Amino acid sequence: MKQEMIAKRYVQSLVGVLDSSSLDNTSDLFAVLATAFDDSKFLQIMNSNDIASSAKTTLILGMVESAKSSEINNLIKLLGENGRLILIPAISKELKRQIGSIKRVYTGRIYSVSKIDQTTIDSIAHDLGTKMDASISLEFAASECDGVRVVVDGLNIEIDFSKSRLNAQITEHILKAI
Repeated sequence: MKQEMIAKRYVQSLVGVLDSSSLDNTSDLFAVLATAFDDSKFLQIMNSNDIASSAKTTLILGMVESAKSSEINNLIKLLGENGRLILIPAISKELKRQIGSIKRVYTGRIYSVSKIDQTTIDSIAHDLGTKMDASISLEFAASECDGVRVVVDGLNIEIDFSKSRLNAQITEHILKAI
């Protein structure tokens, strides 16, 4: 949780300095850098106390050299000086979230026991996006719930239709009517 808070500060600075196109390019670059942290050997280097922080910074700077961006280079140097290069995956995730929020483009998941065809998923995403004045894409995720659950993280939306809840509401309604 603390990493996300720190990453958010760095991303807010980037959003304040870079234009929309540069933000997209920076997001792509940080996404590639974040995948490097999935490699156990690379992660071992980044977490090692035996390797100087300056050497780690130089390694990352070499990875972003093709971008030829002084803002990115300065950010990497700042992260290195503060011993926060390990925050790169969190920065990548937060940057993607911030850009999505600015452009009102969100992703989410739809959970169900039974498989839902892609046209239905796209229809739900379109209708939900229209209602929320945003562009939403959903992906299917298998689940053990007895209904359908839609979650869109960036918008803090969670919609749940379950058989047990529906049965309880029908029962309650019938009992009130009697």
